[in-house]
Amino acid sequence: MKIYRKIRFTIILVLAVICIILLLNLLVYLEKDAAGSSIRTFADALWYAVVTLTTVGYGDTYPVSASGRLIGYFFVICSLGFLGFLISKLTDVFINIREKRKMGLFGSKFKNHIVIIGWDDFSKSIVEQLINAGNRVAIVCKKKDDLELIRENYDEKQVFVLFSDYDNLENLKKVKIEAAYIIFVNLDNDTEKLVYILNMKKNFGNLKFLITLDNASLKDTFYTAGVDYILSRNEVAAKLVASYIFEPDVAKYNADLLSATKKDSDFDVQQYRVTPKNPFVNSSYGDAFFSIKKNYDSILIGLSKKRKDNYELLKNPPDDTVIENNDYLIVITNFGAEKLLRQAFGTREGILDHV
Repeated sequence: MKIYRKIRFTIILVLAVICIILLLNLLVYLEKDAAGSSIRTFADALWYAVVTLTTVGYGDTYPVSASGRLIGYFFVICSLGFLGFLISKLTDVFINIREKRKMGLFGSKFKNHIVIIGWDDFSKSIVEQLINAGNRVAIVCKKKDDLELIRENYDEKQVFVLFSDYDNLENLKKVKIEAAYIIFVNLDNDTEKLVYILNMKKNFGNLKFLITLDNASLKDTFYTAGVDYILSRNEVAAKLVASYIFEPDVAKYNADLLSATKKDSDFDVQQYRVTPKNPFVNSSYGDAFFSIKKNYDSILIGLSKKRKDNYELLKNPPDDTVIENNDYLIVITNFGAEKLLRQAFGTREGILDHV
């Protein structure tokens, strides 16, 4: 239907241009030998048509012959609708540009960001935690209501949203899918997630994926498909529920540690990459533990150790373990102490800071 409308508009436009050119040539023919005529060339006739159709009407050029004035009447009458038509079309163009931008069709400039495919209350909770931690997120949604909600509630500098059908993989280039650090696929069921990830692997190659499973027994299948991180909602929920039953204070503390900090009373488990500027690079784990507690009011609880292309998580390693460049320090801290750690370590929390 859109193609038909474009073809019809093009035909009408071409016919209108041909008609105007013929009339202008006829006007020149009728006026060039008339006494006192100011229309003697095609350029004169074109200037007269433009100032008349746009209702400017300078009055410097006009037909003087009776036949020429008949053509002039045509341009005067056409001018009544031409300007409105022109303004209408320009308005449509600007509205169309605004709508495309609103839908994310001009694309994102994000890099090293998180892409979330699929929007619901669960995605919303994840996004809020991510942006509280200073990360940028690109969201793909397929409902107009979700698009409006996301744009109203989040800063476009932190959250980019693309309105698109999920199966339109070509459109995913607009969220800079290949420049993203990780993709969280949040579709309706495990089967849809598996098929979708296999298609993305085929179209984009080397991407890093995170998913949550309804059926924990499918973990091996998803690992084989190339998914990097897999969580089972039921397993995580079961652990928290069990903890709330027999050690509720521990459960509350764990839930608090899983959230990003917003105020000094909030605590969070964070990881910071060790750079050459880090005061504890080449120091022992034991020395770093006591210094971090004393100077930054935070507790060092582990070390993620660089092992060739991967990392090994060391939970409370021996005191003589050496902290090296590109390792990660894992600490429990609060909002106020987090600012001190960022200044001291010369980096922000998370693994996206240097990717």
